[in-house]
Amino acid sequence: SQYGILLFLPDGPDIATIVHSANEYPPGANITLSCVADSNPAAQFTWLHNGQPVSNSATFSIIASLSDAGTYTCTASNSFTGLTHTATKNIIIYAPLSKPTIVTSNITAVETKDFSLTCQATGQIHAYQWFINRVAPAGSRIQLSPDKRTLTVSRLTRRDNKGPYECEIRNPFYSNRSDPFTLDVAYGPDIATIDHISDQFATGINVTLSCVADSNPPAQFTWLQNGKSVNNSASFSIITSLNHIGNYTCIATNSFTGLTRTANKTLMIYAPLSKPTIVTSNNTAVETKDFSMTCNATGQIHAYQWFINGVAPDGRRIQLSPDRRTLTLSSLTRFDNKGPFVCEIENPLFRNRSDPFPLNVTYGPDIATIVRSAGVYPTGVNITLSCVADSNPPAQFTWLQNGQSVSNSAIFSVISSLNHAGTYTCIASNSFTGMTRTATKNIIIYGEYLDWATNFVLGFLFPWYERNRHKIFCLVP
Repeated sequence: SQYGILLFLPDGPDIATIVHSANEYPPGANITLSCVADSNPAAQFTWLHNGQPVSNSATFSIIASLSDAGTYTCTASNSFTGLTHTATKNIIIYAPLSKPTIVTSNITAVETKDFSLTCQATGQIHAYQWFINRVAPAGSRIQLSPDKRTLTVSRLTRRDNKGPYECEIRNPFYSNRSDPFTLDVAYGPDIATIDHISDQFATGINVTLSCVADSNPPAQFTWLQNGKSVNNSASFSIITSLNHIGNYTCIATNSFTGLTRTANKTLMIYAPLSKPTIVTSNNTAVETKDFSMTCNATGQIHAYQWFINGVAPDGRRIQLSPDRRTLTLSSLTRFDNKGPFVCEIENPLFRNRSDPFPLNVTYGPDIATIVRSAGVYPTGVNITLSCVADSNPPAQFTWLQNGQSVSNSAIFSVISSLNHAGTYTCIASNSFTGMTRTATKNIIIYGEYLDWATNFVLGFLFPWYERNRHKIFCLVP
């Protein structure tokens, strides 16, 4: 007929598709979700958010908030065909990231040890990034965990690994960085050193001992004197006395690194030296004998020195002991060895001298001599016999007449009589040297009654008699 028949054939929906929308949004963004599906008649659409209906239209819009994140399902249906198709889309809403912080694996970073830093943060973090001195880390001693959240520095050094360190977190819309983190690397103590001071001091001096050792944190110091603790600071002072002599040890320690270093110094304290005295080996110095003198002193004596007449001793007849404390004179002489002798003691800071010591050399007696006396006397006259002999100390004298002691002085006198004729012997002795010397004189006494001829003969014969000294003639009338 002229009127055709329109045939209605229901179809679809075909595959449902969510078109032209991103998967990720920040809060506050306008999100428009649109679903299409070819269908006859047109499909009816339903949107579900995490399984809950939110819209019955093909397109709907929302202002993004964190609660809008999730799975969106578009359901396209055709009541004539009874067919249904779905499409899904996951929407992620990113909030701003809070500032991360750096936390460490150990309380203390120690030189030569490994040390780890971790970027601690919460939120929707997609990536971690580290910076050292604002530059991305590099080098064989820097290691990152697989998620880059933890950075490990191996074999720390005090100079290269201070930082500062920063960690950064990111997601598609936001990023944030930690505050700079400077690594305080503990090290040392390095070599301990005692400040340069002298090793020797006099008593009564203020001396400060100071020890240094590079360390972080600063080293703890302990001082020992001869192995005993005396102070717990880097520096300490003493007023020197002999009790302070000895070895001082500075011990520098670092409880964080567990290291210890030591330094040593020996102090010598000297007191003033008292005056020495000279003592002798014998009571008496005897000519031709050896004689020793010793420098007697107490205290901290390093050296002995002798002076003779103000000059250092010299010559083969002078010998010094190995320590120079004793001086020996061989074969003393009365002229060369009088002195005075002085001994001196010294140490690095003090010296002192003995009083001068003159040596009283005993000698003699030398040759005994009977002086200025005649050989012939008449009776009744004063006869004085005098004997001299050089000796130190002065000689002791004994006079003998014909072998019999008649006097114990150098000079003795008699009124001549015939009994006084004979041989007179002067004996000079020195008990210190043990020496004795003698001199003899023959005395003739004549009577007053001899005639002139006898007197003449005696006067003529006497010189011959003096030369021959055979015997004394006693002439009587």
